[in-house]
Amino acid sequence: MKKIFGFKVSLNEQEICRAGFEKEDSIVTCILHSVRRANDESEELNMQIGGMNSETHQHFDWAINDLNGGDIVTIEVISEKFDAPVSERPKLTEEELLNMKLKHYHRLKEELKDHIDKE
Repeated sequence: MKKIFGFKVSLNEQEICRAGFEKEDSIVTCILHSVRRANDESEELNMQIGGMNSETHQHFDWAINDLNGGDIVTIEVISEKFDAPVSERPKLTEEELLNMKLKHYHRLKEELKDHIDKE
């Protein structure tokens, strides 16, 4: 059996969570966002710890935190004693998945229209 990994995440030396699954077929992510939008001058600075059970396609969250300049985020790779997720997002239906794929397809088709061979 392969070793299973997850992440112990701390913010300013305070442990936020121990994110991970006790199964092989899963994904765990730690994402830091820094977003500035010119059109409305909005800004975001945050951290999201989430994951997915690849067997069921269920998405889970362990933490979503706002960040400030000077914050120190520490991520340690761990392989045991994972916390349970704090929230679960609804599983997408086959129709919702298809609609997402079609939307992505049409966006790319429009974006790449000048590069597609017109035979």
